[in-house]
Amino acid sequence: MVGIGGGVPSEENDIRLGDVIVSQPVDSSGGVVQYDLGKTVEEGRFVRTGSLNRPPNILLSAVSSLQARHMVVDSELAKFLSEMQSRRPKLKAMTTCPSADQDRLFEANYNHRAGEATCARYEGDRLVTRSERSNKIPSIHYGLIASGNQVMKDGVTRDNLRKELNMLCFEMEAAGLMDNFPCLVIRGICDYSDTHKNDLWQPYAAAVAAAYAKELLGIIPGIQTAFTRVEPSATTQSGE
Repeated sequence: MVGIGGGVPSEENDIRLGDVIVSQPVDSSGGVVQYDLGKTVEEGRFVRTGSLNRPPNILLSAVSSLQARHMVVDSELAKFLSEMQSRRPKLKAMTTCPSADQDRLFEANYNHRAGEATCARYEGDRLVTRSERSNKIPSIHYGLIASGNQVMKDGVTRDNLRKELNMLCFEMEAAGLMDNFPCLVIRGICDYSDTHKNDLWQPYAAAVAAAYAKELLGIIPGIQTAFTRVEPSATTQSGE
């Protein structure tokens, strides 16, 4: 399942706009947790119930292989984005990364000012200081994805859930599909799940997620062949 999601940055996970999040099983979770499904018990505590299926083993094997490859060589995301532009010129605007100064992470408790297009003139010292990356290749993060029936648009709630679940992003579709159609979830990060979200990064984030999916699918045939059970031929079965 390929699309966009809201990132959950932290000191442990330097998630930026345009990065890719890939669901991966963590402990007893299959890689995606439905964070808003559960029951309220004594003292108002919310207890999550149920779990979602793991992705098929063929996809998990492919993810592990791709992770290992990227420890040695860079991903092919930039290559595939460039190919999109050359083969489909009308997609150039969508596959071009917005400038780095359009990637702003605000403190969790600093809300967007109503009626303002951006918070640029108010940001002051409310921006989170982050070091500049050495290259423009999107980073790929693997781990838990939180799925629910509502848009996450609050920095404080985002961070509280991160401390509890240690997830990397929020999205809204996977929880309703994974038990009936086991799949891997791939999300391009287009906002930080807070009140400052806007549509600027959505096209690029979707394109980057699609580029990762293409790279992943490119290594599946070899893995599938290696694990395919070879049935004995009719000649062998008859003893000839």
